[in-house]
Amino acid sequence: MRRTFAYLRTGFSGLNNNGINVLTVRHASSVCWNCQKPGKNMICGDCGSLQDVDNNTNYFELLNFPTKFELQASELTQRFRQLQARVHPDKYSNKTTREQTNSADWSSLINKAYKTLAAPVERGQYMLQLEGEQMPQDNSALNTAFLMAMMERNEEVEEADDSKALDQLYAQIVQELADKANKLTAHFETNDLVAVKQTLVEMKYLLSIQNSIKKKQQQLMSNGA
Repeated sequence: MRRTFAYLRTGFSGLNNNGINVLTVRHASSVCWNCQKPGKNMICGDCGSLQDVDNNTNYFELLNFPTKFELQASELTQRFRQLQARVHPDKYSNKTTREQTNSADWSSLINKAYKTLAAPVERGQYMLQLEGEQMPQDNSALNTAFLMAMMERNEEVEEADDSKALDQLYAQIVQELADKANKLTAHFETNDLVAVKQTLVEMKYLLSIQNSIKKKQQQLMSNGA
């Protein structure tokens, strides 16, 4: 496994088990824009000013997680809320214009980081990006049997005339997505990026069918089925 998938804690110190020490989240510059004292923390330890955003910040580091696929969703949400509360624009409404801008920028970055890490497919694609890898632009990573199975499921959705059948298919999709997420964990741990890409493409197909089921259920409800 390359260093990207090591337990990265650079940028954090003095952390406890209950949350994030926002004073140690790194920012873009090497000195404070306000007092010009050296440091790369989100909040200046000398004057307390909120610093400029570093848009290249690793999302895992920002939310104090090791850069690996498996994570606890509840912990992710807790850390997101803690960090977001600290930089929320409402807290900086009476501050300088620069801090107000920085607050909005940090809030946006934290939201983006959370949404990316909270969704397994988005999280997996982001980890590939960290490795300098790209997702395939076609379905060449998939075997014929899987593609045929997806076509059949799409037909099932289109032909479904009651919600019960759709509910059953939806439950199957949910379970298969969970199983593939477990596979992703193993593939990332062995740095098998070819298998990672194949699994992510399969998950995207399953998510597409899941969305089709939701739309069909709405359609049936509208029709009184």
